[in-house]
Amino acid sequence: MTATHPARTLRILGALLLAIGLAGYLLPAPPVHWTALIPAGLGALALLAAWQRPRPAQVTGLVICGLALFGGGSALAQLPALLAGEAGAATASRAATALVALGGIAALAWPRRRPEGPAA
Repeated sequence: MTATHPARTLRILGALLLAIGLAGYLLPAPPVHWTALIPAGLGALALLAAWQRPRPAQVTGLVICGLALFGGGSALAQLPALLAGEAGAATASRAATALVALGGIAALAWPRRRPEGPAA
């Protein structure tokens, strides 16, 4: 069995983090602090990591997801308030970043395997 290349996961992860970062910076009413762009920076790093060989790309992706989870993980406790409409845009951005990071960790840590069939 061979593991699939993590580049596809990193491209999806990078695009999602880039969208979260840009939305968190551009959509709320000003003034917005530049730190709202941190998920976009992590997304750009994930897109660059997708060009690495499979094993280094997987490790780099896990580090990026860890950083994103470290930065946004505290907002996961505020998900009920967010779903009830009682939390702001910053909480939504941090929670979305953490959820994407959790999905990225799951996708990168447990790679899908292609079944080996008989050679045609």
